[in-house]
Amino acid sequence: MITFKQYLEENRKATALAALAITGAAMAAPPKPEATQAMVDYIKQKEGFRPVAEPDKDAEGNPPVVGYGTTHTYPDTKKPIKVGEKITPEKAVEYVKSSLSTMTPQLEKIPGWDDMDAGKQAALMSFGYNLGPGFYGAENFETITSKLKNKQWDEVPSALNLYNKSGGKVLRGLVTRRAEEGKLWSEGLPQSDTAKQKPVTPPTKTVTSPQPTVQPDSYEVKSGDNLSKIAKQYGKTVDEIVKMNPDIKDPNRIKPGQKIKTK
Repeated sequence: MITFKQYLEENRKATALAALAITGAAMAAPPKPEATQAMVDYIKQKEGFRPVAEPDKDAEGNPPVVGYGTTHTYPDTKKPIKVGEKITPEKAVEYVKSSLSTMTPQLEKIPGWDDMDAGKQAALMSFGYNLGPGFYGAENFETITSKLKNKQWDEVPSALNLYNKSGGKVLRGLVTRRAEEGKLWSEGLPQSDTAKQKPVTPPTKTVTSPQPTVQPDSYEVKSGDNLSKIAKQYGKTVDEIVKMNPDIKDPNRIKPGQKIKTK
């Protein structure tokens, strides 16, 4: 039998541990935004759109599936999916995002989750969306659990490849999907087309300053020329031209072929 004081002390410890657990859960980082968006796009591509619910022939028990791989129940209402029920593409995307959001708390329990890049997180989100988000630590998932628990990250892709069966049969689709998840894990998210494009640097235009025109030292008189015209052409006055050419006796009488100094 414990005393009331001991009871209070034990209760204080239990409350403190609970608070630490809540704080730890709150501090866990959600998936990186680019990982979530990559998964939405990837799931749409891999699952294909089913506008009408139908039995999933590739899954054990053939549960009903609709939209982009939503199976068993609707994420928002938790109501069972019934064969024949219809869905819009917009609603199907909402269900994908809702499912990914629901997966987050379980994925955050994986050691090193916060340290993983978007590609690694996306690989595990895809794996969890396909096989159930509670795979870590679950029965029949010992290998992938061990690799993640011990942070043997280089061995995760080969571990993922083990989970390629449904109903005991190896399915080609699952083989391909596991390989793609392994690539995501090892190489990260593929770059978008925009990111792949290298910025184009426009060619540098060389601006050449106009060179000053070098006027000749002399001018050969042509038919129709007069001294006034020649002087104006060289920025001189008639008197200046006459002074430079003492042989010109009459400024009004110059002959074609005659050389006149201009400097």
